[in-house]
Amino acid sequence: MPLWEQTKIVTHRMNVALFRNTNYVNNKFSLHIISAMLNGFSFWRPGPSVSALNLKMFTIFNFVFVAPGVINQLQPLFIQRRDIYDTREKKSKMYSWVAFVTGLIVSEFPYLCICAVLYFACWYYPVWRLPHESSRSGATFFMMLIYELIYTGIGQFVAAYSPNPTFAALVNPLIISTLVLFCGIFVPYLQLNVFWRYWMYYLNPFNYVVSGMLTFGLWGAKVTCNEDEFALLEPLNGTTCMEYLSDYMSGAGSSINLVNPDATSACKVCQYTDGSDFLRNLNIMNYTTGWRDIGISVIFAISGYALVFGLMKLRTKASKKAE
Repeated sequence: MPLWEQTKIVTHRMNVALFRNTNYVNNKFSLHIISAMLNGFSFWRPGPSVSALNLKMFTIFNFVFVAPGVINQLQPLFIQRRDIYDTREKKSKMYSWVAFVTGLIVSEFPYLCICAVLYFACWYYPVWRLPHESSRSGATFFMMLIYELIYTGIGQFVAAYSPNPTFAALVNPLIISTLVLFCGIFVPYLQLNVFWRYWMYYLNPFNYVVSGMLTFGLWGAKVTCNEDEFALLEPLNGTTCMEYLSDYMSGAGSSINLVNPDATSACKVCQYTDGSDFLRNLNIMNYTTGWRDIGISVIFAISGYALVFGLMKLRTKASKKAE
């Protein structure tokens, strides 16, 4: 039978098997709903202050932590099906390993799309202060959908070459913790060790996912400092606040917001004017960075699934040698 016909039949079988596996599907949906509601209601409607910018950053960053639970759920099922294929279908040459891997990957796609919708609906609107324009919210949802594909690909390529689920469960924390650590949130780009800054940061898919969501969520957002967030300065020689700070504001302090420029005492300075000033500290220099990050994230998603095929091919060769 031609490979295309094999792939269609095996993919249909995988779809039916996954649809009937209600425990797996319900657990995947429940994990996304519960994680999203915990995230959304923990960061309930942050205001426009400087401290609220950090809250918005962390509610977006918190989305990446949906990955470990789902990966730990999908890998045992992947390895179980792989072992059955190795024992039965491959030995009898019933169908190609390419059709098998394609069926495993494609059968997950509908559920990943539903998971992205569930997380977005349960998280985005409780936070509320994130932009509601379709260009912003739609781009954020699309990035979340891509992330579902990225971490699923990571989980599947680890499982593809793992001898058993226990080994895969031991590898997962190493990979996920490394990606989380170097995505530019815990340690901002400029504070990263030089050894990591110029390769690990740019080879990290989580960096582009978080960066894109931050861009669409915070770029251009108006910042209004709370009273305890203002820096108070006293101008010299009776000059106005604008005259006193003009040189600084034309250079390094271009992002600050001077609230009372005509005052001659107690100059009130807010650290940021809008969210873009905050994002520049995270190496996000313009709004188009978000669209660039979407494109790069798509490449990472495709690369993850390519690794699944590659590692399954290596495993197939290794098993032939063992026989």
